[in-house]
Amino acid sequence: MKRSTSHLLLVVMLLSSSILSFAQNQKTVSGFVRDANGAGVPGVSVIKKGATSGGTFTNEEGKFSIDANSATILVFSAVGYASKEVKVGDGNVLEVVLAAAENQLNEVVVTAMGIKKEQRKLGYAVSTVSSKDILLTAPTNFASALYGRAPGVSINTNPGGATSAVSVGIRGMNSISFARQPLMVVDGVVTRNGEANNDGFWSSPRINGNGLLDINPENIETVTILKGAAASALYGSDAANGVIVITTKNGKSRKGLGVDVNSSYIKESVAVVPELQNEYGPGYDRGTNMGSFGASDDGWLKTTVNGQEVQYPIFRSYGQFGPKFDGREVYWWDGEMRPYVAQPNYWKSFYRDGMSAVQNVAVSNASDKLNYRLSYTRNDYKGIQIGGKQEKNTFNLNSTYKITPKFSTDLVISYINERVHNRPYQIDRLTNNYGGFLSAAERMDVIFDKYKTTKGYKYVPYNDTSKDPEEALKYNIRGYDFLDFLWNQLENNFDETTNRLLASATVNYDIVKNLHFRGRVGTDYTGYFAETKNKSTYPLAFGESGYYGTNFNRYNFTYGDVLLTYSNQLTGKLKLNVSAGYQARKEEYRYSSQGTRDGLTQENWFSFNASKTTPTSGSSNRSYLVKDGLFGILGFEFDNFLFVEGTLRRERTSTLYPGNNTFYYPAVSGSFELSNAFNLPQFVSYSKLRASWGIVGNPAPAYVANTIYNAGSVNGVATLYPGNPYGNNNLKNEEKTEVEIGWETKLFNNRFGFDISYYNNKISDQILSLTVPATTGSTGILVNVGSLRNYGVEVGVNGTPVKGRFFQWDTRLNLGFNRNKVLSLMEGLERITSSNLDNGSLLIVSEIGKQAGDIIGYKRRTNASGEYIINDDGYYDINFDDQVKMGNIQSKVVGGLTNTFIYKNFSLNFLVDFRWGGQVISQALLYGTGAGMYTNSLFGRDKEHGGLPYYVDGSGAFVKAADNATTGPNGEKLYNDGMILKGVKQSDGKANDIVIDAPNFYLNTYSWGSWPGSGSYSTYEGAVFDNNFIKLREVSLTYALPAKAIEKIKLQNVSVSIYGRNLFYFYKSLPYLDPEESIGTNAYSQAFAGGATAAARSIGASLRISF
Repeated sequence: MKRSTSHLLLVVMLLSSSILSFAQNQKTVSGFVRDANGAGVPGVSVIKKGATSGGTFTNEEGKFSIDANSATILVFSAVGYASKEVKVGDGNVLEVVLAAAENQLNEVVVTAMGIKKEQRKLGYAVSTVSSKDILLTAPTNFASALYGRAPGVSINTNPGGATSAVSVGIRGMNSISFARQPLMVVDGVVTRNGEANNDGFWSSPRINGNGLLDINPENIETVTILKGAAASALYGSDAANGVIVITTKNGKSRKGLGVDVNSSYIKESVAVVPELQNEYGPGYDRGTNMGSFGASDDGWLKTTVNGQEVQYPIFRSYGQFGPKFDGREVYWWDGEMRPYVAQPNYWKSFYRDGMSAVQNVAVSNASDKLNYRLSYTRNDYKGIQIGGKQEKNTFNLNSTYKITPKFSTDLVISYINERVHNRPYQIDRLTNNYGGFLSAAERMDVIFDKYKTTKGYKYVPYNDTSKDPEEALKYNIRGYDFLDFLWNQLENNFDETTNRLLASATVNYDIVKNLHFRGRVGTDYTGYFAETKNKSTYPLAFGESGYYGTNFNRYNFTYGDVLLTYSNQLTGKLKLNVSAGYQARKEEYRYSSQGTRDGLTQENWFSFNASKTTPTSGSSNRSYLVKDGLFGILGFEFDNFLFVEGTLRRERTSTLYPGNNTFYYPAVSGSFELSNAFNLPQFVSYSKLRASWGIVGNPAPAYVANTIYNAGSVNGVATLYPGNPYGNNNLKNEEKTEVEIGWETKLFNNRFGFDISYYNNKISDQILSLTVPATTGSTGILVNVGSLRNYGVEVGVNGTPVKGRFFQWDTRLNLGFNRNKVLSLMEGLERITSSNLDNGSLLIVSEIGKQAGDIIGYKRRTNASGEYIINDDGYYDINFDDQVKMGNIQSKVVGGLTNTFIYKNFSLNFLVDFRWGGQVISQALLYGTGAGMYTNSLFGRDKEHGGLPYYVDGSGAFVKAADNATTGPNGEKLYNDGMILKGVKQSDGKANDIVIDAPNFYLNTYSWGSWPGSGSYSTYEGAVFDNNFIKLREVSLTYALPAKAIEKIKLQNVSVSIYGRNLFYFYKSLPYLDPEESIGTNAYSQAFAGGATAAARSIGASLRISF
């Protein structure tokens, strides 16, 4: 990193000296362009009146610099503002205020197929996020900067940092079984994004990334989100989950040569760790401690070491109901004597401080014929989880060359080279597994010291001492999974190298007046290589160990489109817009892997030649997809207030059976601009109504519709058997039909505004997997059998409560409300199960007439009065007769509140985002509560924590004693960890009076497994939690140096920022865990919290300089 930084600084110095050497003796005029509210206006064209070249543009803060003389008249113009002419005069600094163009909303947005349109003419909702908002806190990817910034859009950033996937959800759940990420389009070209970690820990234990991570935030100009069917219908079957349209920066923002340099550094720390109890150490209930381990009734074991008697708690116990911490010296599992005291929260010691450093330099230029922007970005990242790091280099070129006044070309190229070492590993085996539970007595420094021996081999268990008698563990413990985790992340090596090329070439040709042609070709190519080197875990004398493997993957998208557009003013009031085009895309995926078998014949010789068993293991497969479509657009504009547009796409796909693979996707939209049609009150600056209807699709994966047979043999006889799933020639795409209406208004000279949308969609022909008889040779088949509905309201409210010459406050509130219902399934099918936890203890299902994603399980049995039924053992009786709803995985409301305060050259921004109304599942909290890990398990353990006094009579029954008693009536030992559960006894219906001990209560009431026949006293209701939160997502403070202070050194802009991300929760309903610790890119995988890794809090600073 130091080397790359020094190289960057050298480049900056050379560029700086080059620019200064070209300085002219001519007078340099700089200044600031503001709007009526005092805010800087970016992108304002500044030209000398009468000149054909030599102009410039204001930067993001509204600053500019231009060479001129005192008599020069400068012309300032920008979309949405009235042009203004200003004479330079004798001064060197100008302050220019532009007035808004009356009753106009001329903002241009990039819509489907890369077509630019004025937003006021759109009949559907879009959300646009600018580069300025994306870069406020220097995120490692652009999607993580979208939290709370677009109504109806939810963001989930998988924990693990810069290499972990980010999912974007738009308008709820759009498919029961095959929900995907939104289509991603970069500079008009469909690019690879993809899913990650949706199939559980064992399918992919590392936290993977997805394609959007490669889109460099520093290169983005705008991100436009197409949410509804009408907005995205031109993309057909790729658009059911919405479309993200990314436009990258080019050189048009300024005339002449310019250099932008940015350097940022961020420190990361763990955001939320569980609140562990630190009063009791390892151990179970008294009966288990004594009967199964031979411990005393207070949980101590004794042994003799070097002739001296020593004692220690049951470190093998996953339960934390052992002896109370008292500081005595105990015999540790590594043979050392240490005090028996509670350690500070070991999770804080488990994670490290992380960092992110970003260095970026961009050179841009613009003339009458050519503009370009060439940039390089270096990312160095180290997350909070041990063992991993990322290094990424991104090169980008965005250029336009005007060959003739009618003919121009665009060339955009991005090359990304990334190296990742030991990307984060899921902590599932440490939190969702009893084998990973450590007591508060465990010292993380000892764990880190003992996961390997001094000879460099893996730790030696107590029952395998022959491999290293001196360093073998002294007795059985519980923390093996922790030791395994450290070995895997700190000794083994999983190194990934990715090279990705995104490129597109576009030609634009004005054939004749009003007739325009555009043609584009593009590619998205990724080459991926991964190398696994697992070290030998013990000396070769004891056998072969270790592993070496490689993965070679290749992904290639080839894209092309052509578009012919005709526009003509038919009459004084009526304008016609007609477009026709063709789009095609081919996707190719190749995967191959190879690995050694049964260990390495030489320690740590990472070669296939070292494989003990040959041939080595391996596999390879490939996949192709071809999709194309003809499309047309017909639009009318009437008298500058009524805009109507219709689109139609005819699409073919290779993934479905011929004759059943052609689809039509129509859409109609309209915009009625009230402020131009009527003479509205003066306080109404702008107002329009909009409405749209459209159809889009969601495809099945490639090859699942194919009816194919695999070859095999039975008793030597050749056989053919069908694949799984069984093919279906009648399978077709899911189809989403959506209606949307909306109202946009700006009031009081744009001081206040709102944008309200209502949508209602129906997704038909849901693709679901159904079981088939085993006699078919397969287990399932995909069929179109159901329908799903989403409806909701999106609200955006913005305002400028305070404005003045030196101070301004801007605020915006975004809200998205969504409701969902399963309308139908296949006849005779009432329920689809999407997730089955612990042998049916908890299910995520979709049932007709209910919301998709209901969480159902078995609850405690109650009587007619709602009182709990207590069984004869004194525990809650579980009603295994029926599974009932415990929650739903879908949130009801998502949103965000942004505020910007500007005082002179200071800008303070903060973003609060929130989610409300859904539930989340946490096995970690269920199992951990049962094991006594958390502070919520202290109740009842002793008198101080509400425990009841009792003694054990001659029959072994627990008998409650008087509160002031010190012994039983016959001198029996008194215990103070008694509990009597509130409820009525199953035997006679009377109030419960059966005493149980607290350890047994927790161990039995919050335990693994709860299904009919399990004999369990547990219910997974203890694993379901409301997932409501309000979070301070971002805070940033920026100071821009005054123009007078930097003009002498020929700089256009210098700004310094300090900021924080994921700072804290104002409120969260999920105890002990971070609500954003979920993993995956679909709603089902994200419904589980606590098994991925911790999320990070980030604090950093940036320096931006423009020459």
